[in-house]
Amino acid sequence: METVMEDNTEIKDRVVELLTEYMSVPESDLSLKITYLNKAISSLNHQGNTLVAHGIVEREIRRFDNCDSLEMAVLLNSMIKLSALVGDFAGVVEYSRRAQTICREKEEEGLLTRVLINTSGIYFKMKEYDKAFSNANKALQMARKNGDETNTACCLNNIAVILENSETDKSGIPYLEEAILIKEKNNMKDELPNSYLNLAELYYDSGKKKEASELLQRATTMARENGDERALTETMKYRARFLKAEGELFSALELLTGVSEYHQKNGNNTELLDVLNEISSIHELMGNANEALQTFKLITELNRTIFKEEQARSLAQLESSFEARENLREMHSLLEQNSELRRVNEEISEKNNELHDMKRRLEKTNKLLERQAETDSLTGLLNHRKMRTIVENEIARAERYGTPLTMIMIDLDNFKFVNDSYGHLKGDEVLSEIGRIIKSSIRKNDFAFRYGGEEFLVLLPLADLDKATEVYSRLKESFRQELEITVSFSAGAREWNGESADKYIAVVDKLLYEAKTKGKDRLETSQATS
Repeated sequence: METVMEDNTEIKDRVVELLTEYMSVPESDLSLKITYLNKAISSLNHQGNTLVAHGIVEREIRRFDNCDSLEMAVLLNSMIKLSALVGDFAGVVEYSRRAQTICREKEEEGLLTRVLINTSGIYFKMKEYDKAFSNANKALQMARKNGDETNTACCLNNIAVILENSETDKSGIPYLEEAILIKEKNNMKDELPNSYLNLAELYYDSGKKKEASELLQRATTMARENGDERALTETMKYRARFLKAEGELFSALELLTGVSEYHQKNGNNTELLDVLNEISSIHELMGNANEALQTFKLITELNRTIFKEEQARSLAQLESSFEARENLREMHSLLEQNSELRRVNEEISEKNNELHDMKRRLEKTNKLLERQAETDSLTGLLNHRKMRTIVENEIARAERYGTPLTMIMIDLDNFKFVNDSYGHLKGDEVLSEIGRIIKSSIRKNDFAFRYGGEEFLVLLPLADLDKATEVYSRLKESFRQELEITVSFSAGAREWNGESADKYIAVVDKLLYEAKTKGKDRLETSQATS
């Protein structure tokens, strides 16, 4: 256990180092930037920080929309794999299409094979088994043609799992047995635990319980030797399934609870969904009606989280409806012998439907009220109320990953003259235009707030003071070109240096005051450490 903790510390330090290198590479060298980003994401994923890795790629990938390098194909492939784990299927088909196009143009069949494998995994998670099999089979043919035993074994493993979950009568056992032989021959220790577990499950279902138990033990031993927490968690899940089949429900439930905590901690939403379904099933077998319903509510909420876009959401709704009918049917069968429990169940179901309807209406109203409460109606920027939370969150992110964070405080010069000369209505029009200009002059992952009457605050994550100076210059030029009335502004800017949110805002506000006292229409910056 101590060795694993030391390794994780080293990985975290390495991630910080790689992200720092990533930020320091100029925008003109996109391939090198993406290379550092790929290495950081790989380290995070190895550490089990799936959700963090996915969030970073999701945030940064938009910067490389026009890049078609091999490094970009590697990044897109990572996003496909991470999306399958997190359950964010929105846009993942487009990531796959882009990655495949780049690989074919560059004649990079090894990477193309991995893209097809991960695309197969996405369709498997969405239960579109025909598409999953088609992509896995294409990858297998390509891997065999190129003598690529590593990817051949991976494809065989995936095809076996797909066949066992689809409606075909074809057994996945021969595919898994061949995959294991290849992996053992090539000493693929990181890959073997997963194959052992998959084959153990198939053996168990076919009545070979002794062989299944031996494979489960081999998987557990190898996962421990590898220091692989994810693989160890998988062994717990499979052991729980075998215990459930043997009627040892309490032991199975205890193991699955630990598995669900691991996946919840690491943001593996699709894996968590499978485990929650297992837990719900065990509660039903034990006659725990209330616990089964509570778990089913968690499943429904998780489905809503996973499927973001309209098409994916429709799939989730269909799946949830099917699962709801199946759960209610099974529960009705279990409770037939007890009329009082059946009456309670029907009452709970009715109340649950009423609560769901009410919750949907409240959520819709709350979201509208939240948007109104957080947005300045005149400028369209975030308001002062929202600012504190976002500044604190971005400070925490910068501290965690050792990345830069810069703030700019802006105050319009002599704006009273505009109101006095042109009227307050015209002054409001100018403020509205300024809000639009500020939003169009910053990145999608930056934040802009209306701090006060004629004061604005811009927060730039993953940006240093040079970037802040660029934003200031861009705003000055946009004001000059786009505003009907000439308006200048003073500004203060500074990188975060470890202070609290309040202290940080106060320091930047002081720099703005210095810009005002030194003649206005200027930017005052500071590299000070206090």
